[in-house]
Amino acid sequence: MKNVAFDWNDLKFFLAVARHGGLSAAGLALGTSASTVSRHIVALEERFGASLFLRQQTGYLLTDDGAALLKHIELVEQAMMAAERNGRSSAQQELSGQVRLATTEMLAFHLIVPQLHRFRTRYPKLQIELNIALTRANLSRREADLALRIVAPDPDDGAGDYIASRVGKMDFGMYGAAGSLPADANVAAWQTLNYVSWDDSWADLPMAKWMKTTFRDKPPALACNSLQAQYAAVRSGLGVGMLPCFIGDGDPAIQRLGGIQPSLSRDLWLVYHRDLKGSQRVIAMRDFIVELINERL
Repeated sequence: MKNVAFDWNDLKFFLAVARHGGLSAAGLALGTSASTVSRHIVALEERFGASLFLRQQTGYLLTDDGAALLKHIELVEQAMMAAERNGRSSAQQELSGQVRLATTEMLAFHLIVPQLHRFRTRYPKLQIELNIALTRANLSRREADLALRIVAPDPDDGAGDYIASRVGKMDFGMYGAAGSLPADANVAAWQTLNYVSWDDSWADLPMAKWMKTTFRDKPPALACNSLQAQYAAVRSGLGVGMLPCFIGDGDPAIQRLGGIQPSLSRDLWLVYHRDLKGSQRVIAMRDFIVELINERL
């Protein structure tokens, strides 16, 4: 194996597959999809220059290289857990007040809110205010302390006063209700189905443009300004639609269409005002969001 630096976020996926014996079980344990786990395992094997698992019909078995790596990683895990237990209490328990986060409905519903209990366990004296809106919160006016967005900061929106970090990538793919078409159906096959998309007020979104180009002059069965509503429509069988892969791949009620490659991807941006760069409340939420993104996307 190559001598490479460890990245704990990647190694968590390795540990989960080694302990649970397969992608689906590992994904369930980590709260993510099997395809996400698979991508991290492939990337890790490429970094190490060795196969870590034997892929068999009955599951994933460790190779000799994988078994050797597991011994080292378990020692690292034990040391990290001990350090976390010993060093977390005083600083985290003392953080108090309110931290306000602005984001989109899909990221709130499917990424952040289901895991907020973990944040509160770490910081029981911190209250969370979640601002969910279609428009961007103005951080200069303190409409929120920090924001998780799928668009880069706009120079006309006070971006010069912001600290903005690209913290991940969100893949989108085409999905339909389970059984609506064979999973390997080509574009021509699912172009004949009804579809759901964005209304005219959001026609400049890359997802809306892609749908319009793909379905040409065919009008959508449903046009709306809510991705959550589009997700519900796809699940109900109203039509096919473009959804985030971390949501669609983990929902057995829907299936990805047109192969495994995402139709497009959007960068995720974490933004907060420069005046708050030293705020421990903001730093705590920032680090928690980055942790979630590394686990799920």
